[in-house]
Amino acid sequence: MRKLVGSCLCGEVQIEVPDEFEYMGNCHCSECRKFTGSDYSSVGGLSSEKFNLKAGQEYVSTYQKSKETELAFCKCCGSSLYSRKITGGKHNIRLGILNDIPTHQPNFHIFVASKAPWNEITDGLKQFEQGPVKP
Repeated sequence: MRKLVGSCLCGEVQIEVPDEFEYMGNCHCSECRKFTGSDYSSVGGLSSEKFNLKAGQEYVSTYQKSKETELAFCKCCGSSLYSRKITGGKHNIRLGILNDIPTHQPNFHIFVASKAPWNEITDGLKQFEQGPVKP
């Protein structure tokens, strides 16, 4: 299986994941917008067992967003890295941190009911008012 490598902006944190995301999509919820500082967050989800933090564990800081979700970012450069679904056993990797191009692309939008008012979605991908969608 092909591996994808990713890193934060400063390069201190490095990850490796197989190129076999279970889902890839764009989240437009207000929390993802706050965490990423962008209109929406593109993520790829996979089993936490397949997630490999290759380097920089000491630079990863986490924020307990909810009982189920922990957000991770680099404490040196501030890059948003991933979210971990604690009981669900999933990691949602921010696709922007990947150095390599994954085989697949995001194919849906979730939480479009709360998207940024200036963001017009025109790519033709499936849209869900809420989420997440269970692939």
